[in-house]
Amino acid sequence: MAIGVGAIAALIVASNPGELGADLDHFDLPTIPALLALSTAFYVLQGLRWFFLLREVGARISIGDTILLNVAGQSTAMLPLGELTRAVFVSEACTELEFGDVVATVTVQELIFMLILIIIAVPGVLSVHRALPGLVVASLGIVGVIAMLTVPPFFHLIHRVVERTPVLRRFTAQVDNLRQETVVLLHRPDTLVWSVISVAQAGIGISLFWLVIHGLRADLSWAMASFVLAASYVAGAISLIPGGIGAAEASVVGLLVAAGVDPATAIAAALLQRIADKGFATLMGFIAYGVARRRFRLSGLAALRPSHRDASPPAAVGAPASA
Repeated sequence: MAIGVGAIAALIVASNPGELGADLDHFDLPTIPALLALSTAFYVLQGLRWFFLLREVGARISIGDTILLNVAGQSTAMLPLGELTRAVFVSEACTELEFGDVVATVTVQELIFMLILIIIAVPGVLSVHRALPGLVVASLGIVGVIAMLTVPPFFHLIHRVVERTPVLRRFTAQVDNLRQETVVLLHRPDTLVWSVISVAQAGIGISLFWLVIHGLRADLSWAMASFVLAASYVAGAISLIPGGIGAAEASVVGLLVAAGVDPATAIAAALLQRIADKGFATLMGFIAYGVARRRFRLSGLAALRPSHRDASPPAAVGAPASA
């Protein structure tokens, strides 16, 4: 977190603070309601897509409750637990589910969303030929993660590494369960069919980013905005920094400047996009958590403590996965 915050501070100091302040001061205020509406729609669609994945692993939970718990999970979007918070809440609300099963649904959802975001960004990448290798590397990275989870020889290697690592060996059973459920989900036809929701979600995320840039009166096409946003997601993911803070902003600024946007305006766009997305989501998350805590009697992070179900011996590695 310190590295991420330091990176953002360095971006602000490296720019002209006066110009940055002027850009923020002249932001088109009438676009704010639209930004908040798009941010809300983004997380509602994320919850809706998650509902269908949870249903495939046997969750007995309504669409409304899934969306509520998904939004509540955004309360730690900028903290190390990140996306796992919503998995914690659902596994506690749905006692019939194993925590690893819920994590598998989050893993599949995020991998598919990232891949869709990269595919949508292709037209923008083609307009910047030098960016094509980066897109190829990012795509291969996602395909590689899917292969490690679904191709037995690759997973055997990961399994051996986990077993021989002092700290990680405690989670061997959870890793096996994650892999098993991920394979099941990726082989279900419904997983692909309902990914159309993730396409709509990606479109809304890109539109939100483009609207931020438009509000700053900068000239950037929607296609180029999709490329910049996709690159920032990838940069944030590979940085391993909670929420990708710092890494995502740095990539946004670098790519916007390369596209001809003024540096101060690029930094303002990166900061405003973070506030409109994760900042507003965190605020919504705390409100939703207050409602969900009373509704489901959530114990919060205490739900991460291993239960007797987590202690059961793992299935044989490479054994056929079953629903």
